[in-house]
Amino acid sequence: MPRFELDLRLDVSVSKSNDDPVELSEESQRVRARIYKQLGLKAHSGKAWVTLDLESAKGWGVVQKLVEECRSGHVVVGSATAREKLDTDGDWFHLVTKPAYDSFSLWDDYPLFKSGTHPEGHALNETFVSEAFVAMVERAGLSGISFLRCLDKGRKAGPSWFAALPDRSLGRGLDHPWFDRRRWIRDVGDDRKKRSSPMDTGQYQFHQCWLRDDRGADREFMQKLLELCPMPQVRTPLRGLQFLTIPRYWTQAFPDADFAYLPFGEDGPNREGKILRFRQLAVSRKAHQALIDARLFTQKSFLPFRSVITPESGVEILDERHDPVPPMYTREELAVLRVKEKMLFGSLGG
Repeated sequence: MPRFELDLRLDVSVSKSNDDPVELSEESQRVRARIYKQLGLKAHSGKAWVTLDLESAKGWGVVQKLVEECRSGHVVVGSATAREKLDTDGDWFHLVTKPAYDSFSLWDDYPLFKSGTHPEGHALNETFVSEAFVAMVERAGLSGISFLRCLDKGRKAGPSWFAALPDRSLGRGLDHPWFDRRRWIRDVGDDRKKRSSPMDTGQYQFHQCWLRDDRGADREFMQKLLELCPMPQVRTPLRGLQFLTIPRYWTQAFPDADFAYLPFGEDGPNREGKILRFRQLAVSRKAHQALIDARLFTQKSFLPFRSVITPESGVEILDERHDPVPPMYTREELAVLRVKEKMLFGSLGG
């Protein structure tokens, strides 16, 4: 059976014929409190949400009781997220970083940071790493990455930071086998506002309206889940059931290296016409262990990806259909930046 947890919020229905929830009403709060207490559920996030373990008989027992409550017509599951439980290990990992949008910038002609304004850590804002990170990579002999020293625009000089530049991508990823790509493309088209990731990358987070009709061996699991969370009349990201699954990558696209980059958002021009490509960092099993052994990160900083040797029937191999994901800087762009780096820092750069 699939390994999932379910976060959900009960809401009071406006009427039996309209499932548009009134989640912020005092009545919803009272009804939630009564039902959650009756079922022995611990609420969180403003006492509106509960989490159920869908790997346990107890969790499915609660699901069935909630289905009976919803059949009364007085309450509905206004919003829910089915989160796939993380694997304990992997061949590749996403290095999760703290945001520091006001401290680091790729929008200018040269990458910048402001010392003294960013949180502590050794990797920030997806792609910026510390001096200690660079030194560890060199000391451990890890491969597949170079570094571009950033220009410090802070009021007081501080330790150097670098843009991490892996040589190759980990690939475009694979859709989850429950996801219906054709239905998704039909609905979102080329409208970026209707989607959160590029169309030519694997989709691992999606609304129930984009579920495939044929779910194979997982049919029974999904039938029970959709009985509790039927399709809402109003389709918005805040209504209905969302799926958040483990990102999946095709093993034949893996680079022979210790680092790789991942596409992050849509590539495109800024107001001045400069093409921006934001990327995230992926690390191999070897690099993952080296970074932990060096005490630069803990296990909580890494999210394992799922390696797929043979994609399921109906799952498109996007790495065969599309060109490789380009790096953050093309070879020509990076050559120009290296000249600037040398002018700014001399032999200390890079």
